[in-house]
Amino acid sequence: MLYSTKQVLDTVVNPRAVALAGITVANPEHWTRVFLESLTVFQFDRPLYLVNRRGGEIGGRKVYQSMKDVPGDVDYVVGTVSAQAAPGLVLECAEKGVKAIHFCTAGFAETGEDEGIRLQNDLIEASRKTGIRIIGPNCMGIYCPKTRFSFGLDFPRESGPVAYLSQSGGNAGLLVRDAGLRGVRFSKVLSYGNACDLNEIDFLEYLASDPDTEIIAMYIEGIRDGVRFRKAIEKAAKEKTLVLLKGGATEGGARATASHTAALSGSDRIWDALCRQFNIIRVNTVPELADVLVTLLYLHVPRSRNVVLIGMGGGPSVVVTDQFEQYGLKIPPLVESIRSKIREYSDAAGNMLRNPMDYSQNIAELDKLRKTVNLLSHWKDIDLVTVFLGAGIFQRVMKGMAFDLVNEVYKASREASKPMAVVFVPSFIPQEAADTFPVLEQFISLKLPVYYSFGGAASAISKVIQHREAGR
Repeated sequence: MLYSTKQVLDTVVNPRAVALAGITVANPEHWTRVFLESLTVFQFDRPLYLVNRRGGEIGGRKVYQSMKDVPGDVDYVVGTVSAQAAPGLVLECAEKGVKAIHFCTAGFAETGEDEGIRLQNDLIEASRKTGIRIIGPNCMGIYCPKTRFSFGLDFPRESGPVAYLSQSGGNAGLLVRDAGLRGVRFSKVLSYGNACDLNEIDFLEYLASDPDTEIIAMYIEGIRDGVRFRKAIEKAAKEKTLVLLKGGATEGGARATASHTAALSGSDRIWDALCRQFNIIRVNTVPELADVLVTLLYLHVPRSRNVVLIGMGGGPSVVVTDQFEQYGLKIPPLVESIRSKIREYSDAAGNMLRNPMDYSQNIAELDKLRKTVNLLSHWKDIDLVTVFLGAGIFQRVMKGMAFDLVNEVYKASREASKPMAVVFVPSFIPQEAADTFPVLEQFISLKLPVYYSFGGAASAISKVIQHREAGR
């Protein structure tokens, strides 16, 4: 029986029964165990079958020697068998009513070698012969917290409005962890690798009509059908906010994509034009993609590009100003009327009462900090307040008062007439990192938009403002 692509993908993100075919029995540290471990951590509550030619058991679970031995019907399979065995697994699954197989296995066309290309062609032929759809090969597959399906043990368990379409499994995991740590939650993450069958267009069309998705993030190395892709992205852009990270934007990057997923990257000028035409936010790195998602979800977009900066450190205040203005944000000089009011209760020595404002001397005096932030937020010439803190300075000056400071920043942000962002530059010194990580978690738990770098904050905020302006 032939199923529509939508029916197949509905099954993929919400499978009734799953088989892990090719899971290693002998070595508990083997990479093929990650799917079982992840589904166990997520408490996947549907039938789950393990398959390996050797049989045996894993953690008390029976391991079947073939798909034919599995007692129940299976509609989705995660395949970790060798590339040579992959086409045969497709044929074997046809007798179990399987609708789709995700092949994590590598060693196909991405190698550029004749044997790998031949094996991928055999896989495609088996798919067409049986009607079983293929995700991959050479990818991590599906993460859908709503149905407790995951390929990462440490991914967030809660669902959210962001979908992520990623040709790379590694970049999928990086984004889920980075953005997830800062409060971003996902409806679905689809890692699709070589895209020998189901491809970026199929997934994009599916996500465009997904009621659980409001934002679609994409990491794409290449496309198979330019005309169809353009139609799909035009439709998706009407329904959702789109953010694109295009892999292979340079000559060297294009060579890398060919060896990674055998993708043809296409002209970067064409991608730029596509993003301008359909108001797609384009980013250049995974951290920048995470920053944009944080901005879209947690920052009330300011009405203008005028920003007031307040934080700790004279040097950092200069750097953050340069970064913000380089990305098209404006740091207007602080008016004398506000400076005079702040001078009434703030020390002149150790502070720089300008914009940017180095408030190091009084930042530990929480009533003064809150009063100052409120004064700045009511300044008519600005529309965004940004608090900047460095973990090293933070740990030394504020140790023992960190949580109180976070709460005061939070109260000020709620009372402010303008939106607020927090730049929290982490430390790589082990003790400083350990001391300040709970503080970072507290900022995030309060749903404040938190950034790890001045440039990351400035770039993301600027791009989201530009996206809003273009959409008017």
